[in-house]
This record gives sequence, structure tokens and C-alpha cells, in this order.
Amino acid sequence: MWIMRTLVIIVLIALIVGFAIYNSDERISVNLYGKRFFDIPMIFVAFWALVAGMIVSFALGVGYYFKMYSELRHQKTQNQKLLKEITALRNLPLEEDEEKQTGL
Repeated sequence: MWIMRTLVIIVLIALIVGFAIYNSDERISVNLYGKRFFDIPMIFVAFWALVAGMIVSFALGVGYYFKMYSELRHQKTQNQKLLKEITALRNLPLEEDEEKQTGL
């Protein structure tokens, strides 16, 4: 599995570097929240879009991590309660009914 992950990372890096090399002289206009920017290198815009995507992905990942950590903590406490209940049930003395002792 780690071989596939490494191969995918190598291909992605090659694509990014190739994109940067072939589009290094491209200039574009950007309309960002009503403000226009003219004659900006396309690789600059692509880089900052990548950074913004990484930040958003990181924030979502951290939120998901804390949600899972909270759920895991809740499950652990519930598991401890159930283990205490099982232990208490195991420690109950065994009592037989008087009917079973007399054979009725």
C-alpha cells in the first residue's frame, strides 16, 4: 500500500512541476470579491489556491479529529460502565431456589 501512495505522490509532484514550467509565462486577470487584479502570473494564482485548499482541508481534518476523539472518549467511558456492570453481575452469589433443592 505504501508503494501506491508513494507512486501517487511522485506523479502529483511531477504534474505540479510540469504545470508550473509550462505555464510560467502565462498572465491572467483575477476578479476576487469584486476587486480586479490584472497581469498576474497564473502560477502565483494556482499556488495560493493550493495553499487556501490545504488550509481549509487542514481545518476540516482537525475538526473531524476532535469529533472522533470526543466520540472515542464517550465510548471508552461507556465501556468502563459496562465492564463494571459485568463485574458486579459476576460477583453476585449463586443462590438456588428452594424448589430445586427439594426436587420439586
